[in-house]
Amino acid sequence: MGDMQKKINEWITRNRQNMIRCPYQPGNLLITKQSCQRRRIKARQEDLANVMKGDVMDFIYRQGLSICLNCDAVERKAA
Repeated sequence: MGDMQKKINEWITRNRQNMIRCPYQPGNLLITKQSCQRRRIKARQEDLANVMKGDVMDFIYRQGLSICLNCDAVERKAA
């Protein structure tokens, strides 16, 4: 295992209590609770009424955030 991967695994081990597995993002995403909350806040700030406007990258960005709009994964993890 590479040195960087070892450091990543050690960090995840030390911070496991601050991590959640996102139930909605593809790839079984492991994300910090703080990052999850920031995505939800950002989703509420963005205009997601029309995720199709803009180019392909805008669509991917908006589509990913729209999943976070009403998610309560952090609250469920805290319970």
